[in-house]
Amino acid sequence: MSTTPLRYAVIGAGNISGTHLSAIATQPDVALVGMSDPVDFAKWRDLGVYESTPKFNDPEKMLIETKPDLVSVCTPNKFHAELSILALKHGANVVCEKPMAMTLDEAQQMEAARAEAGKLGGINFSYRNLSSFRYARELIAEGELGKILRVQCVYLQSFLGAPATPYSWRNNVEIAGFGALGDLGVHMIDGVRFVSGLDYKRVVGTAQTLIKEKADAEGKLHPITTDTNAAWLSELDGGVISTFETSQVAPGFGNFFRIEISGESGTLAIRSDFPEDIWLYAGKTVTRYAAWVTDLPKMKVPTRFITTNPPVTPAGIAQALKGEPVDFPTFADGVHAQSVLTAIGESMKTNAWQTLG
Repeated sequence: MSTTPLRYAVIGAGNISGTHLSAIATQPDVALVGMSDPVDFAKWRDLGVYESTPKFNDPEKMLIETKPDLVSVCTPNKFHAELSILALKHGANVVCEKPMAMTLDEAQQMEAARAEAGKLGGINFSYRNLSSFRYARELIAEGELGKILRVQCVYLQSFLGAPATPYSWRNNVEIAGFGALGDLGVHMIDGVRFVSGLDYKRVVGTAQTLIKEKADAEGKLHPITTDTNAAWLSELDGGVISTFETSQVAPGFGNFFRIEISGESGTLAIRSDFPEDIWLYAGKTVTRYAAWVTDLPKMKVPTRFITTNPPVTPAGIAQALKGEPVDFPTFADGVHAQSVLTAIGESMKTNAWQTLG
């Protein structure tokens, strides 16, 4: 493994950059060499221990002067493709926030640029590294549920519907590209594929904007142009039907991401807000009999599994660059998720199923 410090830089100084910094900049043999954001330095969020990091308003100037080995792209979605490709052209490996891009074409351009540069590209599908999600994946891969029969996925939040939450770029389709469908739905698309091991064959969906306007921090009203709610059906490998629902305006829900999967020999459920728990009812003997009282017992993910769990997603690419055998979500995974998002969008225009692949 290499012992040369990994030169690391971040483009975009908003809140999500803190997740990348805490995952990557804190690692041994990683040197944070710069951060870039077009906003006036005085308006940057408090960077804490990273306050003395060299700051730039021009990302290309930062790339030229600091020569990073790895760059995190933590900007609004509109700029993901442009800045990821720029970083790749300057010789950096890239880990980008999700959704990967505004369109499938942009995502494919990013992957093509990565391949041409001969670099690694990662997407921050953060739920892949929750212990419960990874353990559920192993249970299914080992055949503990038998043949998969059905999948249900729900991701609910309430922040957009709360009057106290101000308008932001995430409410503007010209900058975000998507609302709940892209912001939360992309995690659902990748999460189900990751946990179940099944791929998407066709999809059909719909979306709504249930909050028409919102005030910014100064009280000025802005129209909401992104979707606030979305739902879709997917047919997975083997004819497995899966249902999906997402909302950013469901009162009482903080960050509720739940996947439930049933097979011939059992059912499991996992939740983002219980990262070390799994709801599991499985085994050929117990499922031989019909259950007339619904009860999926909750159990802890085995301690040994948790202690050997890989680092949080943004760090995976850094570990790989240092020669460690770490699995992380790649640009190719991002392109795949983007293709499903695109197909759902097309189904809304045609009111018909869209076939993938």
